[in-house]
Amino acid sequence: MKKLFLLSVAAMFICSLSFATIRRVGFFGPAVSGVDYSSLQLAHDASAAGDTIMMIPGASTVCSITKGLVIIGPGFFLNPADATFPGNAGLQANINSTASLGPISFGAGSSNTQIIGCSIYYLTFDSPSLANILIKRSYLSFPNYSVLFNASASNVTFQQCVFNGVVSGSQALNNISFLNCLFVNTGYIQFSGATSGLINNCIFSYSNAGFSFGAGGWQVSNSINKGSAAGTNVAYTNNIGTGVQFPAGNGNQQNVPWASIFNLIGSYDGQYALKVGSPAIGAGINGAAATDCGIFGGATPYRLSGIPSVPAIYALTSPQGTIPAGNTVQINLSTRSNN
Repeated sequence: MKKLFLLSVAAMFICSLSFATIRRVGFFGPAVSGVDYSSLQLAHDASAAGDTIMMIPGASTVCSITKGLVIIGPGFFLNPADATFPGNAGLQANINSTASLGPISFGAGSSNTQIIGCSIYYLTFDSPSLANILIKRSYLSFPNYSVLFNASASNVTFQQCVFNGVVSGSQALNNISFLNCLFVNTGYIQFSGATSGLINNCIFSYSNAGFSFGAGGWQVSNSINKGSAAGTNVAYTNNIGTGVQFPAGNGNQQNVPWASIFNLIGSYDGQYALKVGSPAIGAGINGAAATDCGIFGGATPYRLSGIPSVPAIYALTSPQGTIPAGNTVQINLSTRSNN
């Protein structure tokens, strides 16, 4: 009973909003033909462009994508008892994330794909001219590299994500956006080709590297950097560095101690909440209004554990053991919308 499909409620809501087919991967109950699949690849292959695939906690995110789909998982960092990646309590009744056992590759036809709330090993962009791809509220877990651009791409957005490794590429990349993203351990950005894009309200916690760009044009704002910052034709506004990563003026702050900015206690991602009196409070700009620097400020604040913006069951109590046939069973559950 505890192995509940936490996103079944979400499926009902999405059905009311879209005529696209919804499929499930890794459902533990009796399989429904045309709905349930044992792997993401099989669900992908059975889908048409525009379909939605719901990932059950524990299902693997390995896939070669060749059509525009919406893939939704349960989030990550959900187990508060995890000693390595302490999670956030009370967000999902099932505390398992998707299983990041291999890469997701974007091939020809995969433009317009959205991946939300998943734990992913790493991503590769392998077909030229891919566009309009959104990776949202997801955890890229491979410690060596998180994203490889092996071909040109445009209008690719990473929003409210956590990167455990390097994002790299030497291809022509246009309008690549990192919004309210957290780079941990050895996570940083390194583009050597002609690239352009936006870094807004991000945190770079790796002391040896932050980001590096070749030719092109980038805007970096409201971000906090413990590592390096390098590139030509980069506009810096309202950023905070632990050294002199950012030029003086335009709201940038230099030589700010890391420990003076964040709480640095609590869950793996929650530790980056701003502490009382932090110099990042109100130090950024969102349009004409002041906002906080870091992942919890700006227009798209980071959501703890990457909880997707679909309904979820966050608490469940049910009888234990075998229930005799014909008996009445009382189950109590609590849901929230997660906008």
